[in-house]
Amino acid sequence: MSDTSPIDVQTQPGVSINLLQSLKNHRRISMVVWALVILLSLPLVFIKGQSSYQVEAVFHVAPRYMKSVQTDAELELQSNSQYREYVNQLSQTVVRYDVLLAALQKMRERGIDTKPPALTERRYIERLQKAINVKPIPDTYMVRVSLEGDEKVKPYLHELINAVMASFLETSKSEQIYGSAERLNMLQETATKLREEVTEMQGERVLLGEKLGLTTFTDNINNPYDNLLANARAKHATAVEERVRAEAVYQAFVKSGEVPTDIGRSLLEMRLQDLGLSAFRTEVTRRQEELNQSIAGLADKHPAREPALAELQKLTDRLREREDSFDRKAKENFGLRLLSTVNQRQQVEEEIGRSLQQLEGQATEYARTFQQAMQLTKAINERESRLKQIGDRLNYLETESQALGWVRLVTPALPADLPMGVGKTKLLLLCIAAAFGLALAVPVAIDMADRRIRGVGEVEKIMGMPAAGWQILREDLATDLYAEEQTRRFVSALIRLKARHQRNLYAFSPVKTEGGSTTIILDTAACLQQLGSSVLVVEANSYAPSALFDDLRPGLTDYLAGKADAIELPKPYTHNNVLVSVVGIGNERVRGLQRLDRLHEALKTWSEQYEYVLVDLPPLLMSADAEMLIEAIGQVFLVVEAQAVNRGEISRSKRLLQKIDPEAVGLFVNKVPLFRGSGYMEGLIIETLSRSKLSSFMSLDKWKLQWEMWLTEQSIRRSEKSRNKKPLFSLGKMRESLLRLASPAAWKQRWKQWLATRAERKADNSRHSKKRRSTARIIGLSKDPEDPAEKLQQTLQQQALQAQQVGQWAEASLLLLELADMAPSADSQFDAAQALLAQLEHSEWDAALGQLARDCMQRLEDLEGISARVSKLREKYQHLEQGQHQDSEQH
Repeated sequence: MSDTSPIDVQTQPGVSINLLQSLKNHRRISMVVWALVILLSLPLVFIKGQSSYQVEAVFHVAPRYMKSVQTDAELELQSNSQYREYVNQLSQTVVRYDVLLAALQKMRERGIDTKPPALTERRYIERLQKAINVKPIPDTYMVRVSLEGDEKVKPYLHELINAVMASFLETSKSEQIYGSAERLNMLQETATKLREEVTEMQGERVLLGEKLGLTTFTDNINNPYDNLLANARAKHATAVEERVRAEAVYQAFVKSGEVPTDIGRSLLEMRLQDLGLSAFRTEVTRRQEELNQSIAGLADKHPAREPALAELQKLTDRLREREDSFDRKAKENFGLRLLSTVNQRQQVEEEIGRSLQQLEGQATEYARTFQQAMQLTKAINERESRLKQIGDRLNYLETESQALGWVRLVTPALPADLPMGVGKTKLLLLCIAAAFGLALAVPVAIDMADRRIRGVGEVEKIMGMPAAGWQILREDLATDLYAEEQTRRFVSALIRLKARHQRNLYAFSPVKTEGGSTTIILDTAACLQQLGSSVLVVEANSYAPSALFDDLRPGLTDYLAGKADAIELPKPYTHNNVLVSVVGIGNERVRGLQRLDRLHEALKTWSEQYEYVLVDLPPLLMSADAEMLIEAIGQVFLVVEAQAVNRGEISRSKRLLQKIDPEAVGLFVNKVPLFRGSGYMEGLIIETLSRSKLSSFMSLDKWKLQWEMWLTEQSIRRSEKSRNKKPLFSLGKMRESLLRLASPAAWKQRWKQWLATRAERKADNSRHSKKRRSTARIIGLSKDPEDPAEKLQQTLQQQALQAQQVGQWAEASLLLLELADMAPSADSQFDAAQALLAQLEHSEWDAALGQLARDCMQRLEDLEGISARVSKLREKYQHLEQGQHQDSEQH
């Protein structure tokens, strides 16, 4: 027992695996699983165990596309995942419907038809899609295509696979450039249409060129008419300018009488440069010089002077006259020239102006024609460019459609030679091994899924404390004797606790109902009493009180209700031939425990009178009284029943105890099963009871001993069958039996009797098996013990009789119903029905009790037919039912 404060919530432990114990607990399930697996695997053995033939072909998937005519680079898949995806795509293409259909058509053309007559072509292709196995070969660029078949299709397996591969390669090559044939036709049609358009446009452009006077139309050429019009306008402007300049020169000449400087030489320069006038001037000058020389020395009155002067004057006049005549003629001549130039410029201007007007009138038409010609040229160039692209694409498609591409065949399929397969024998052995494996695994899985507690260690790990004691499940004499040892160990623990803590009041609370706490308390009290200590057992379980203490009245509830004194409560009770003082629950248990203050006083008084006070509390998870009593008493042992309480319930109990926070909490694990054939407990029991080592005690190995026991058991069964064998029927009895068998009612009656007999036989076998498992019986201790099941039935029968004697019909009915469930015989059913009818007779009518009584009467009728006892019970039931109807009508 430990303080509640250090208890920590721990992770729940896993379920341990005990193969032998699981097989023992679920041996029938294991056998059923084994038989089902064998039965279900037999068709598999006959279907899949047949030998088959396999053929395979291998094709290669290149990781890069080979160099083409157009480009000198290789097309490569960029990653391994892309390559694997492409391989998966090709693997699915092999079993594609159209590929398989084309392969079958090629085989029919060769006179080979592998399709069964009972299948349609679609169903056969769908079956081939499932049968053909396509798998990549690891660590290579190759893919294996295989097909299995039986002896019937053996000659054509390789033909079928090769046809499929040929169809696949053809399909993959045609799909390297998807729709290459359709694309070639479309491109060729487009090219023809473009050529026709180019020819038509070129004819139109020739006509426009003739009209424009051009033979070439390019992007760099301008409209020639624009140049012509620009030149005409420039010439017209030049003509106007020259005319204006000529008129200005003429007007300036007329006005000034001199030639402008930009026209040419002036009149003076022309006069000075005239050769005749210059020669005449030279002669005149020479004569004047001579005359001047001759008169230079002459006096004014010299006769020669005057003629000389007169000749000089005459020469001067003649020279002036000649110059004036030259100037007049030159001026007239130059004026005529300037006037003719003005007229010329005017005429040229007029002609150029008329030409310009004519060109300007034709400008719009010529510009439209030129633009149309240029648009035709552009359209022709575009179509020629498209024709070039189409030609390049056509060449590419025609070239690449015949290239090797990604896929090529490596190895074609060879004819099937040797059969393959596991075979029926090996497959049957594998199925048997699988059946044994499942037969072993299913019981273990069932136990693993079972969350119930099976051992002390599991409870200790969940609660976080060691167990103060534990008790083995009582199954036979050996476990009974070992249980006494366990009780003494627990008693020694209580003695130590009392010596250390000076406390003698201990409470025992089971987790759930029927946890065995009453038996533990009585065993402990009897052992303490044998050791010389005074012990008082207090029944405080108002939720489900033990029937053993019903006669001990007044009880605790009577004291708490103020109807009895504490001194009157302890009553003597004999348990295992030991007299123990016990306080019963009393008559006021329906209302539960009242007046906790009086309970404190009584417990204090009893603690002073007795060395040990052991209190039996209600289940912790079922009753609220348990929490109040634990808090009032302070020290409690939590009783956990193995194989009845699961881990969640223990965890919940732990949380409740932490919430209550008593002074001390102990742990006691009850009904711990003995795992026979595994573990150390069985050997420990043998050594404890035999007081010697197991190795020196056992004369045979355990498996040999089990084998000898099984042989002995079979021999006993055969001898019992031979002793119980009935003699043959006489002819008369046989005739009567046949007549009874012909009746459906007789068949039904015999069927019910067989079911009842089978249930009794199962109960007997269970009791015998428990006896055979007794370790004490094996080692030969004393005489054969009585059957515990029979002991319990006798105890229930005695308690029921006692309850009937004192008029406790409800208690008697419950006990007899439990007895009828344990031993479904005709007598037990009759007693239970009779007790239920007595309870209905002495109390108010209850429909549920009436239904239970009818069920017992029906089972009794099924077991022994319509007998006097059944008729008597039914008459009594009908009488009670009629009385109930009359009472209800009166009310």
